[in-house]
Amino acid sequence: MRRHPRPRRALRPVPRGAQPAGAGRPAGAPGTGRLHDNHPPHDHHHRGPRPVIAAPPGISVVLPARDEGDRVGATIASALDAATGPDGVEFVVVDDCSAPERRPGVGDAAARRRTTVIRSGRHLGVGAARNLAARHARGRILFVTDAHTRFSDGWDRAATRLLAPGRILSVTIADSASAWRGHGCRLVVPYMGTRWNTAPPGPAPHVHVASSAGTVVERALFDRLGGYDEGMVHYGGFEPEFSVRAWRAGAEIAHTTDIEITHRFKPREEVDSFVGAARTAMVHNCLRFGTAHLPESMILEMVRLHALEFPEHIRAALALLEERGAWRRREELAATLPHDFAWFVRRFGLLDQIGRPVPEK
Repeated sequence: MRRHPRPRRALRPVPRGAQPAGAGRPAGAPGTGRLHDNHPPHDHHHRGPRPVIAAPPGISVVLPARDEGDRVGATIASALDAATGPDGVEFVVVDDCSAPERRPGVGDAAARRRTTVIRSGRHLGVGAARNLAARHARGRILFVTDAHTRFSDGWDRAATRLLAPGRILSVTIADSASAWRGHGCRLVVPYMGTRWNTAPPGPAPHVHVASSAGTVVERALFDRLGGYDEGMVHYGGFEPEFSVRAWRAGAEIAHTTDIEITHRFKPREEVDSFVGAARTAMVHNCLRFGTAHLPESMILEMVRLHALEFPEHIRAALALLEERGAWRRREELAATLPHDFAWFVRRFGLLDQIGRPVPEK
């Protein structure tokens, strides 16, 4: 790893209530459609016919799914039932190397006509799976969500009405098991995790980060931003990195309470099992996120925080950081984005996780 500048005073571990982006439940809170096979690059790529839809859809709902089974069909049914114009909606599902018995099930014939399922023969992870779905999407608007959600009435009309060039929508997320609501997320630096906003942002609707369960963006803007960072691994950190990069690219993220997505958050025992298997990837992704965006004087502090909390994972995470070109990524973003991270800090009056000013360099 490259030599870092002399560090500022080391921070204590991540504060209570913060979590690595993408971790489970918030604190306090039979058909498969048309099938495409997405094989590794050395294999032949098979493409089936597109779903038969009378006109090009206005909205493409993007659904990565790994071992989600019939939850996918229930999500699609909810979106269709709640839409004001279901004929203007398509669904693009990426089966991210699910076990055969847990492959996505779409449901009835009406849903299958509107659904494309792309089956990957290798585990892509949520970022690459969303990007793959976006490449197959035909709608002007991408509605990125999870495979275990329910949609509020009129969500499609609201998305079309509220979206504008250069704007990404963050929608309200409701917990299916409680009265909890999340209104986008705020960034925790230099840990590079997030905290949920538990109240709407007020008259100025802007938020740091749009949730994975409810991000709405024009496909043209998504393509211009380069989609989610495929240098990250499998799970964790994709959404805040995409959001910060969008802000630095000159886009805005506006939160709305006019669209509500009810989400199944994993129960604690399921979270523990899942996160235990994904922890090295999650640590790496936080480190890559910070390396790409933080001022250099905070990067070593970020590494120390994760080393203190996850000593058994830090060595492998740092090796991945070098292997996957994190410093090259930082240089690319610095050369191409109109705003630096200091601009983002000023835009939101961001302090570090113990309340100190964030340095500019």
